Amino acid sequence: MKLLITCPFWLWSLLSHELKKLGFSPENTFHTWTFVICDTKWMMKINYHSRLANKVYVQLAEWKTTNFDELFDLIKSCNYSQYTSNNNISIKVESKNSLLSSTRAVQSVSHKALLESIARFWVSEKHIDDLLLIIENNITRLYLNTSWSALYQRKYKKGVWEAPLKENLAAALLILSWWSVKSPLIDPFCWSWTIAIEAALMARNIAPWSWRRFNFEYFKNFEQKNFSLIKDEAKEHEFSWDYSITAYDLNPEMLEIAKANADNAWVWNIIKFDQKDFLKTDFSSLWKSWIVCNPPYGKRLHSTELSSLYKKLESSFTNNTYWWWISSYQYQLKDTNNWNIKKLYNWAEECNFYWRKN
Repeated sequence: MKLLITCPFWLWSLLSHELKKLGFSPENTFHTWTFVICDTKWMMKINYHSRLANKVYVQLAEWKTTNFDELFDLIKSCNYSQYTSNNNISIKVESKNSLLSSTRAVQSVSHKALLESIARFWVSEKHIDDLLLIIENNITRLYLNTSWSALYQRKYKKGVWEAPLKENLAAALLILSWWSVKSPLIDPFCWSWTIAIEAALMARNIAPWSWRRFNFEYFKNFEQKNFSLIKDEAKEHEFSWDYSITAYDLNPEMLEIAKANADNAWVWNIIKFDQKDFLKTDFSSLWKSWIVCNPPYGKRLHSTELSSLYKKLESSFTNNTYWWWISSYQYQLKDTNNWNIKKLYNWAEECNFYWRKN
């Protein structure tokens, strides 16, 4: 089978590297997706192990289409019914440089064709099958989502707060920071709590999808035995060592939510939570520590407080600590020549990820 694996914007190179570590050879990698050829077992393994992917789609059809009759015949003859008999269908359409440019019309025709393809197996499911139809240069490709909800939704996050950091983006920040799990890690703004929890999952080598179900579990050809083996193997490779991961926050309410989420992720015992004011905290005594954080963007703090906060972020760097932080706050660094900057997106928010040059 051919898989389309999506990821957050600008993280395609990290996703490609992750897939190579899992034993795949990604091809035709773009800004937000990559392709992989594999069998059903490996499709399940990508879903279960990837810390960076958004969704994993299996390709159902590919053919040149220049009119709606051709589109209808292509979709009707696709192998959707080999995977599921679900008639509860949602289709997202993208069209680029093609004669079939009306996404609404394409969606309507495709939906009708899919329903006709499974008319003999009319079985209504409670969940919705999510399909993606991409038409580019008159080539139509239809994909079925094997993940169900987006993979960044780890399901350990019960308490929520404004503009939370996506879980796969938090994992990406840790990877981009070159953090070694044996080194102390500090998140001084754990109101976003995701960084510390993702770090603990990485340190313990806990598969990120241990708390959720997947759409492929509803497929006709679902291989329960192989999926159980994947989960058992992942459990066997978990680590039980102690690590130094600390999360600070000034707000006690945020700390309680963070602790609850860490408990849901089964990593409460390896993260130290502490109530501290970032502006009054001395980081100079730290030794070979990584500080990876998501500071406030300016939506709740006054401009004077925010200015002081970012000035401290700039000045707290020493030879004994490694600072990495992501923010959309348009604070002008005094000397950008001393900082590396990578553009990222948290949801639709354009952000910059900063780290000090050696």
